[in-house]
Amino acid sequence: MKKVLIVLVLLGIAYGVGYWPQRQGRAGVEERLARTEADLATAQARVRLAAILGQLLTLSDVVEAKNYGTAQEMSSRFFDAVRQESERTPEAAFKATLESILQMRDPVTAGLTRGDAATLELLRGFETRLRNALGFAPPPQPSASPAPTPVT
Repeated sequence: MKKVLIVLVLLGIAYGVGYWPQRQGRAGVEERLARTEADLATAQARVRLAAILGQLLTLSDVVEAKNYGTAQEMSSRFFDAVRQESERTPEAAFKATLESILQMRDPVTAGLTRGDAATLELLRGFETRLRNALGFAPPPQPSASPAPTPVT
């Protein structure tokens, strides 16, 4: 009986010696995998938000060119993309930025319908919000150049 007990204890020790390091190694790998998946989700959300910024910049260019008919169509697609990303993104800061932009959908739509050039300022505000959320530097502000001196 003692021999059986000793054999069982030795088998238990051998199993533990082989199992424990393997378990610890696997737990470490699983933890790194979870961190990598979270980093990937964040990176994918950033890429989607940057694509929305790209749509906004194109929309701003069209509004600046006073092509309001095309801008209305683009605005609809832009706000649809903002809504979809707002529902999808796991990043709280991105979600807050997107939801604040969504709240301005009606004023932008109305401004484009009226052909109001002031709508461009709303879009520029969206650009600043998206750039901030992505951690990008703000767009350069045009410098006020001094008035030219008359030549006599």
